[in-house]
Amino acid sequence: MNKKYILLSIFLVAIFATLNVTSVKSKISSPPVGSAGDPFTGTTCAQSSCHVGPVQTPGASDVSLNIGTGNPTTPLAGFDYVPGTVYNIAFVINLFATTNPFYGFQIVALDASNAKAGTMAVTNQVNTQIITSVATGTRQYMGHHSANNTHVWSFRWTAPAAGTGPVTFYYAYNICNASSATPTTPQGTIYHSSVTIQELPSGIENISDKISELNVFPNPINNEFGIAFDLIEAGTVTSQLYSLDGKLMKELINAKTPQGHFMQQFDVQDLPSGIYLAKLNVGDASVTKKIIKQ
Repeated sequence: MNKKYILLSIFLVAIFATLNVTSVKSKISSPPVGSAGDPFTGTTCAQSSCHVGPVQTPGASDVSLNIGTGNPTTPLAGFDYVPGTVYNIAFVINLFATTNPFYGFQIVALDASNAKAGTMAVTNQVNTQIITSVATGTRQYMGHHSANNTHVWSFRWTAPAAGTGPVTFYYAYNICNASSATPTTPQGTIYHSSVTIQELPSGIENISDKISELNVFPNPINNEFGIAFDLIEAGTVTSQLYSLDGKLMKELINAKTPQGHFMQQFDVQDLPSGIYLAKLNVGDASVTKKIIKQ
């Protein structure tokens, strides 16, 4: 073969190889926007030019989503958020790939109308990023940045304003045993699920038709505090003490209570100093008060 044609052939092969690598790498640099499997897009990472399907449902222990105002250690499932509070969220894949592993994820927080719920923020620009588009509006899709063997991600979420109600986190993730010959070729198994958390009610207006003259005292507290109120009519009264992370610390009251004045003291000397939330429930109505333990 003519030497000129041989050199041209090698050059073209090199160009196509470079284009193919660039195309492949672009698929792992970030998940396509709207791939969390939420109702607004209805799409996961199992889509054309991304990853093959089908989509699977993760097992109970395959993935962990934790939340907290500090180190996120409280499970997201069953969590009650305080409106306007800044939380840290950790997304951890517990089901591992075995050969040249690659992992990726995407998550979005939506309210009952599938609108943006709260605000996400990147805390590690190396491993995570927020992706948006004109089509998805203000909705923020938090996802991996350059998929690799990292299977633990974290980010910040500021809870939405009071009255938002339930918030659902929709998420999808990929577990990939990459081929050593083509390590970035889209493959693996796509998993998809969601978790809904509730708003922790606050404000005396939520319970004003049940009680009056509510007082939580003293505040700040040392080793004990009291709850006092006037019950407008007889009913079942319950109360719980939560940490700001939404973790139940103590069951305070659970009693059928007659109409009239109620007052009870509670010992909290075993709890560390910090900010807590005392939630009082009468029937379906509730109110939450913030207390500070010195």
